[in-house]
Order: sequence, then structure tokens, then C-alpha cells
Amino acid sequence: MPTPTKGARLGGSPAHERLLLANLATALFQHGRITTTEAKAKRLRPFAERLITKAKRGDLHNRRQIMRQIRDKDVVHKLLDEIGPHFEDRAGGYTRITKTLPRKGDNAPMAVIELVQEKTVTSEAEKARKTKFAKDAKKDAPKSAEKSEDKQDFGPDSHLPLDDPNEQPEGFPVKGNADSKLYHVPGSAFYDRTVAEVWFADAEAAEKAGFQLPPSQRHKGSHEPLEDGSQPEGFPIKGNESSKLYHVPDSAFYDRTDAEIWFATAEDAEAAGYSLPPSQQDKDAEDAGDES
Repeated sequence: MPTPTKGARLGGSPAHERLLLANLATALFQHGRITTTEAKAKRLRPFAERLITKAKRGDLHNRRQIMRQIRDKDVVHKLLDEIGPHFEDRAGGYTRITKTLPRKGDNAPMAVIELVQEKTVTSEAEKARKTKFAKDAKKDAPKSAEKSEDKQDFGPDSHLPLDDPNEQPEGFPVKGNADSKLYHVPGSAFYDRTVAEVWFADAEAAEKAGFQLPPSQRHKGSHEPLEDGSQPEGFPIKGNESSKLYHVPDSAFYDRTDAEIWFATAEDAEAAGYSLPPSQQDKDAEDAGDES
């Protein structure tokens, strides 16, 4: 019977050991770090690093070699497309083992094995020694992040909010909401209630940036909901923006519907792309048939 050359075998048989290492490697690539016994971590390290080396090569033969060990296709995809390219400039040493407190119960020595985040050995060493280059990189990182956050792709005719968000930048009267992608012009119903996340010079600039008017302002014969939820004068028909249905007075769903938009007539609602509920459409069709 063959005897293991690297200490006691993990599991009860060679096949069990291969499956155990494959499962540990799958968990490591999926989560980036795992906690296991020190013995398993030491045996897993060369096994996992060989797979990362194969992922760096990335040819058909090495892909098949990886898939013989890792059966989870999502993990194989992550290994080939993310982990392998991440270590492209690093020649080995892709994992790190850190000892932790012994396991409660059997007092087994435990360790954390994780993928190294640094792309090269040099950057890892500089970070460990806290040299000048590592400090400079750390200082420059927040600045670049702040610049990317401050930069907005809303076009040249847009302006970021001032320190006082309610203060209008000169020459930019149109308010925009970045979450809803809606803009509000001065004098509209929602203008005073909207805290601008971006300001535009005019409506055309807002639409170029992908913003649009609220639904009630886009359609002829429609009205925005009032603050108290009451019916605007001359607009008796309720519309629901999400379902694209409208409800006429005295219909089954009228009193239970919170209007997100009001229409003057049913024709205005249908012109805006709204329709009656299916149950009322069938009833109208029957009434039309009886009349004919």
C-alpha cells in the first residue's frame, strides 16, 4: 500500500483527499479566504497555487485541467476571468496562511488561508515595511476616489449642488433628481418640494442627460397629484403609473386607487398610453355589442 510522502493523508483514502482539497480550493476561490485546520491549510496552499498558475496561462489544456478539479462552473469562471488576470504580474505566492487560536473542543491548531490582494511581491513588501512608496499610494487613493465621485456625466450645461442644496446656481434653474431621472422646471407642482441633486441650464440640457419630465407633465390633459391627495378641479380620472391603468368615477377600483396622475377625460388617459382594467374592458365590449 502506498504511503503518503507529505505527512498523514487527509481523509480516509487518496480519493477522499483529492475531493477534500478540491472542495477547500473551491471555497477559497469563491470567498477569497477560509478558516480551516493548519494541516489542511498547508496542504491546500500548493494545490490552490497550481490552479492559479494554470488560470494565468488560460489556454484550452489548462482550462480543462482546472475543470477536472473544480466542478463549480461559476468558480471556474471567476478563477479564469478575475483571479488569474489579477496575479498576471506576480510570480507565485498567491496565498497567505495566518495562524489563529486553537479550535474549541479538540484544541486543533487553526489557520486562515486567503488570497493575497497585492498584485506584485514588491508592493506587498512595501506595504509590510510601510515605506515611502506605500504611504504615497495610500494618500493618493482617496484623492482619486474623491475626483471620481465629484465627476458627474450630466453634460456641460449642468451644475452640481452648492454647499446649500436649496440655493440655485446662477444660470441653472432646472432641478434634477438623479435617482428618479426626472427634472422639474420652475413653477411646476414638484419644483419647491424637490431637493436638486443636479441643476441644469434648461429642459433641453436635462433631456440630453437622460432626464425627463414627471408623467403628469408629459401628457396633455393630465395633472399632477396635489399635496393633500384630493382631486384637481376638472381632472376626475385616476391613473396608476406602474400598472398603466386608469379608473373612472364610480368604477369598482376608483375609491381604492391612489392616483399617481389625474386625467381630464378617458380619451386623454388612453392617449397617454393608459387603459381600463381588463374587467371593465370586457364589460364595455358587451355593452357595445348589446347596443349594436
